[in-house]
Amino acid sequence: MDMNTARLPLWKRLDPVTSIFFSVTPLVAVFGTWWYARHYGVTWLEIANFVLMFCLTLLAVTGGYHRYYAHRTYDCGRLLQCFYLFFGAAAAQQSALVWASDHRDHHRFVDTDDDPYNIIKGAFYAHIGWILIKSGRSRPERFKNAPDLLKNPLVAWQDRWYVPLLIVSAFGVPACIGWIGGRPLGGLLWGGFARMVVAHHSTFFINSLAHLWGTRPYTVDNTARDNWALAPITFGEGYHNFHHAFPGDYRNGIKWYQFDMGKWWIGCMSWLGLARGLHRTPAPAILAAKLTVEMRKVERKLAEAGAPQRLWEGVQFRLHEGRRRLEAAMAQYHAAVVQYRREKDRWSKEARRKWAGHVAYYKAEFLYARAQWRRTLRSMNRFPQPSAQGILTLTAVLDVLRNRFLS
Repeated sequence: MDMNTARLPLWKRLDPVTSIFFSVTPLVAVFGTWWYARHYGVTWLEIANFVLMFCLTLLAVTGGYHRYYAHRTYDCGRLLQCFYLFFGAAAAQQSALVWASDHRDHHRFVDTDDDPYNIIKGAFYAHIGWILIKSGRSRPERFKNAPDLLKNPLVAWQDRWYVPLLIVSAFGVPACIGWIGGRPLGGLLWGGFARMVVAHHSTFFINSLAHLWGTRPYTVDNTARDNWALAPITFGEGYHNFHHAFPGDYRNGIKWYQFDMGKWWIGCMSWLGLARGLHRTPAPAILAAKLTVEMRKVERKLAEAGAPQRLWEGVQFRLHEGRRRLEAAMAQYHAAVVQYRREKDRWSKEARRKWAGHVAYYKAEFLYARAQWRRTLRSMNRFPQPSAQGILTLTAVLDVLRNRFLS
């Protein structure tokens, strides 16, 4: 938003079209669906319509708008792009060009005045308030961060015909599904309005709740947080702290047990040959980010306790030594795994057996180093509380260091 627009009263800065749209659609979704269900009941086709349209919409947003167009975490052809652009329009969250441009600005200017959905301005503003306000920027200024998208003919076409596409995909398709069962209005209400409103606020929760509640294991330089509860309803976008630390990774949930439908979808598209060049952040880089955060937490604790210089030096030495050992063990293990996977098909059975043994050895070394690091962190958490003078008792702390780290 430019300075002239920012000085205007709030009612003059509101976008009338989006304000009316985001006010009317929830009313229709709630009261219209309730009225229809009360008078005509609910059929299995209407529930299936809601679920199907919700899944298609969220996959287009997370897999297409977000991880493909905004961040280019992988490559795909025209067929998959057409799917993203058609059902992305059904999300009613603007065209891919506008969505991706705003999201790139969010990452570049996160938590500042230039962040389109800056959480510092409040939860309501980050959730939906920013959408209701006019941009105030010219088209060249707004899209100067997306020259690649401006050159994409499919993206340009969707941006030009966004409103007709929205009407057809968001309302026409679910109404046609409802017509199959002789209930087009029910299809429109369940697969159109109700689905749209639920998808809206599921997505918007990432801009608000995922910047307020959760953990920050990979970076503490911004407000983005990992919130596992948001992952299922956003198809994996809840792991937002990892995403802000590594926006070029096609995954958000990197652990096998983390729900990330977007990651699984892109993986399936790759297996089918519709996606390629999936970018994964190397494991050593992820580990380095986590270690940096954990070290900063320990250092902050010591600073708050007013630890003396001698203690600072002793703790930092042990932290850096533990980190060096852990990163070296991870690098060896990661390199061995990569080489084994790349070369195993060319090796003899005996060579594969020997290399499998090497990989197992490096893995054991890594697990041991990681266990030692965690033991170090637990020991740090057992530091005595500050004394009455506001500093840690040096003798007590050195006793902790000797008994916990050197045993």
